[in-house]
Amino acid sequence: MASQPPFQENFCSIFGSSFPKSTSDDHSNTNTSTIETSGLKLPVIDLSYLTSGDEVKRKRCVKQMVSAAKEWGFFQIVNHGIPKEVFDMMLVEEKRLFDRPFSAKVRESFTGLSKISYRWGNPNASSPAQYSFSEAFHITLSDISKFSDDRYNLRTTVETYVQEIAGVAQMICELLGKHVNVNPKYFENIYELKNSFLRLNKYHPRVFGSELFGLVPHTDTSFLTILFQDQIEGLELNKNGQWVSVKPCSEALTVNIGDMFQAVSNGVYQSVRHRVISPVNMERLSIAFFVCPYLETEIEASGYPNKYRRFSFREYKEQSERDVKETGDKVGLSRFLT
Repeated sequence: MASQPPFQENFCSIFGSSFPKSTSDDHSNTNTSTIETSGLKLPVIDLSYLTSGDEVKRKRCVKQMVSAAKEWGFFQIVNHGIPKEVFDMMLVEEKRLFDRPFSAKVRESFTGLSKISYRWGNPNASSPAQYSFSEAFHITLSDISKFSDDRYNLRTTVETYVQEIAGVAQMICELLGKHVNVNPKYFENIYELKNSFLRLNKYHPRVFGSELFGLVPHTDTSFLTILFQDQIEGLELNKNGQWVSVKPCSEALTVNIGDMFQAVSNGVYQSVRHRVISPVNMERLSIAFFVCPYLETEIEASGYPNKYRRFSFREYKEQSERDVKETGDKVGLSRFLT
């Protein structure tokens, strides 16, 4: 049975037209043009220096992370300590999950998860610029124990992956937070922050001409996001008003600052808009881990004068959801300026 969602039928029902047929470089609908990246290289940070015993190298490593969080909002990390086998196992289980029949994936309680865990396309889109040609599983940490179908060790694999990635996330959050005097309570035992979640992504190949989004431009609502991706290009970030491609690196994880870290750092760290362009003639898989607080957590800027007013994570999420419904985009932190 077919595993792919009915993208073509869904797209046509929303926009009243067929998929774009053009093979030209006209990007007027989605503004997807990307600059050449010669001379622009995302910082790559070697985390082994944090535990090498050399204090000079440790301080230099932390300084590199801080600088990247300020200037780019993104950086890549190598020698993070997570065994390659953990990523290999996770990719196998992710592929098996997405390869299940579409009719099964949309079923209530598929693998024990809620129906809203599985997402694809964007039924609320009102233009091609708001439509994502991808499917995803949104899995909160509290949902992992609910996996009912463990024929392929899915639950065990996900638990192992989250334990490993959460340890790296906690270390990075604590180091970045300490540098800007963020209250350490935000990052206490990240694995127990049950609002944190995994997002398993599958980006489908664009078998038609014009470029379209695999994931529309956005910022992450999280404190921090750590992304593992296969070797297919597609992720891009906005740097000085231009889109820059993030080249995959087989040994690296990609880290980006989210809205909550920008808020608690009083705007020192940058939550940067990013997107995914649909790949050509092949699928693309990625796994993102989002560090998120409890819904009732109060987010308060650490600097003076405060750039953002105090707000709860629940308030931020609810406002963002309203904005997306009303405007097609998340307005974000500009809603919460003092």
